[in-house]
Amino acid sequence: MTRDKEFYESVGKRIGWDFSKLESRVSVKNQKWDFMSIVRQYVNNNFILLDLGTGSGEKILPLAKKCKRVYGIDNSKSMIARAKKNALKLGVNNVQLKLGDINHIPFASSTFDIVISRHSPINFKEACRVLKKEGLLITQQVGERDKQNIKDVFGRGQSYGKKHGELIDNYVKKAQNASFKVLGKDHYHSSEYYKVPDLIFLLENTPIIPGFNVKKDINRLQIIKNKFKSKLGIRTNSCRYLLVLKKM
Repeated sequence: MTRDKEFYESVGKRIGWDFSKLESRVSVKNQKWDFMSIVRQYVNNNFILLDLGTGSGEKILPLAKKCKRVYGIDNSKSMIARAKKNALKLGVNNVQLKLGDINHIPFASSTFDIVISRHSPINFKEACRVLKKEGLLITQQVGERDKQNIKDVFGRGQSYGKKHGELIDNYVKKAQNASFKVLGKDHYHSSEYYKVPDLIFLLENTPIIPGFNVKKDINRLQIIKNKFKSKLGIRTNSCRYLLVLKKM
């Protein structure tokens, strides 16, 4: 098991991929869209939907009533176990959650009307295979400049050093090579303000700063607190990309 996989499994056991409580406490300005609201604009009651990297299911379970059937796959046993518990808790009966690899999606060709991916890697050829003709692939990805000031203090981090737009341009090329047409492409930079404990929680449970340890990194946290403190909290940013694609 790789270090990244070990980290993801540990997060699944602790909290799943549920950051709703954190999100409710963070002040956000200039967020251009909400991903699941975008997805809702495209689905209907006849659609069969697949969520890649579904985590513990918090995002897709509320979407189930909008679709004929929803499937979620993830390569983490702890995430899928938690997702199944969440589905039972909500009484959702048209959702199937299972272990699955994005490079070998465990479904037949031309099964889905729509495939979505929120912050999960994508194998575009596999996504294309399981989509019906003219099916949709909608993805939101974390941009290179996300939490840029924090990564600058650490001198490392997720996509650190990559040029702005490099990731989305690479995704577009791969999508087009896999017979997708780009219907929509967008990005935003929003401002976020965190209380110190919430920022620590974020860094402990995401790959923003790989290997983050609050005890070892206490000096850097103090620099961040002193340098980016504001009336609303510790200031940083969110960078997100959006792609809406159609299988041709």
